[in-house]
Parts: sequence; C-alpha cells; structure tokens
Amino acid sequence: MFFCKKSVVTGQHEVLFENSGQVGWKLSFFAAFESFLGKIMKNTITSSPLKLIPQITSAIPGVLKYGAVLGLPANMGTSMQAKKGALIASDGSYEQARLDLRNATAARRLAIRKVRNHIRAVRELVKPSLTPKYSQAWEAFGFVGSLQVTTRVSNLLMTLTKMGSHLAANPDLGADDPNLVATKTRDLETMLMTANTVVNQKKGTLQRLLEARAAKAEEVRYILRELSSALRLKLDPLDSRWVEFGFNKVGARPTPDAPTGVTAVLLGTNAISIRWPATPRAEHYRGWKRVVGVDAEMVFVGSTSDLDMLMEELPSDSEVEVALSAVNNGGESVRSTVLVVRTFSGESQK
Repeated sequence: MFFCKKSVVTGQHEVLFENSGQVGWKLSFFAAFESFLGKIMKNTITSSPLKLIPQITSAIPGVLKYGAVLGLPANMGTSMQAKKGALIASDGSYEQARLDLRNATAARRLAIRKVRNHIRAVRELVKPSLTPKYSQAWEAFGFVGSLQVTTRVSNLLMTLTKMGSHLAANPDLGADDPNLVATKTRDLETMLMTANTVVNQKKGTLQRLLEARAAKAEEVRYILRELSSALRLKLDPLDSRWVEFGFNKVGARPTPDAPTGVTAVLLGTNAISIRWPATPRAEHYRGWKRVVGVDAEMVFVGSTSDLDMLMEELPSDSEVEVALSAVNNGGESVRSTVLVVRTFSGESQK
C-alpha cells in the first residue's frame, strides 16, 4: 500500500510505502508520475483578454451541444455568451480610449510645437533690446537659467504665464510685431493647458477601462476554468468531445515534431526505400507521396511503427515527392521536408 503527501521539508511530493511493517518515503515514484503528467496535453486558460475571446468562442458550441447530456450547469452556455459579449464590448471601449488618447497626445504635441515656436520668436525679437546671452533680465519673459526653450509642458506653461504678464504690463512692445502682444501668448497658454488637461483625462479614462476589461476577462477565465474542471470529471481523458469545447484531450500527448533526418533511395526502377531516426513522442508514422504531373497534392501511402517504409509500384520515368508525418494520440505532426526521387523505366536500366 502507498500514500501520497507533500513534504514540508523538501516541498516535493513523496510517496509513503508500507512494506512488511516498515515505512519509508520514496521520491522516485512521484517524480516519475510528475514526469508523465508533463508529457500529456494541458488546457491552459490564456491570460490575454484578446485571446480569451476566441477561446470562449470555441467552448460555447460544446457547452450548448453537450451541456444537458453531461450535466453541466443549466445556464452555463447563456452565461458564457453574456460574458463573451461583455468582454468584447469592454475591449472595444478600451481600444477606443487608446485611440482617443493617441489623438489627444498628437494634439498636445502640435500645441507644444506652436508654443515653442512662439517662445523662440519672442526671444529673437527681444534680443536686440536685452542681451544676446542669458541674464536676469530674461526672467521677465519666463526664461530661467538659460535661453533654451524647454520641452516640458509644466515649464512651457510657466514661461507663457510670465511672458504674458510682462507683455501685458508693457503693451508698447507689441506695437511693431503681433508676437509681442500679450493676448497671443495667453491664447497659446490656454491652448496648451487645455490640450494637456485633455491628455490627462484620457489617460485616466484609459486606466479605468483597462481595469474594467481586466475584470471582464477574469470572469471569462473563471467560467472557462469552471468548464475545464467539470469536463475532467465528466469526460474520459481521450474523449473526442474535448475538442468540441476548444480543449485538448487531457490524456493525449503533445503532437510530435515533424520527422527529421529522413532519407529516400530508389530500389530497382520504381520502388523507394525511406528511413528515418525516431521522432520524440511519435507512436507511428504516416508516409506520403506525390507523383509530379499526376497528383495535385500529397497522397497517403500507409502507416508504420517501424523506422523504415517501402513505397512500391511507382510509375516509371517519374519524379516522386515523398514525406513523412509523425502521429500519436495527441494528433499528427506537420510533414517532413519533401524529398524528390526519380524512377526509371526498365529499358533505361539496360
């Protein structure tokens, strides 16, 4: 007899074997069991809200078709459709908010460009009456520490505020140039402040909608996990109905990789011998051929659990494409690299 528990010391699962009155903890048994679990199919519920939409879409038909037969909750199909719709709507609102923020940010960039151009223009117009290099006299126009024109919105607004106040107090400066009129500076200040406020508002909206979408996505994940757990109790691990819920068969192994290292040689005039090394997870192999100019696509030849195959009675004087696929209870791999072998007629061998 054996019992299973998780060790407080090692954190590993251990198996308690009882044999002839002696009790011992054995790690190897459960290590092998965990290794086996790692080789079978898993049904992962995605964390991506966008990928959840097709995942729940794939699950709904199975629930509607088999829900009553399997004894799933009566309203599960309806609930899944509602949660899917809510996630789609929430994602649509989020994407619109992203677009709105992008547009608002572009409008703010344009406002910043206009403001910086205006500040540069005022700087150049005032230079002849002040100093060509920075001095404290420039502080009245909002320049602090240098004549560089900042790119930060907060600093630009501070510059515009001081500049507007100074120009308003000295209206004679605008007699010769409209850039030196206080109203233009204040209009640009209002424009930039408004554009910056809109961006901040859009950021807040986007964050709220992101959180709302995450909540809807979690509802979808929860009901998909609920469905997966219920199916584990109601379906055999290799039941074909798993795929109708958009899930992998939990007892199936991962699909093998395509066979590699395949060789094909002509035997006689119209037979091809194919050999290959073993493919991990493959239980058997399927052979495929296409006679160039005759077959529109690859034709199935046969299956084998060996590591060689003979294709016989091929048409003479033809180019034949051959390939392999690896198969297990989890499915079939893509085909191997196509090899081309040319057959001969009996006369050409003489």
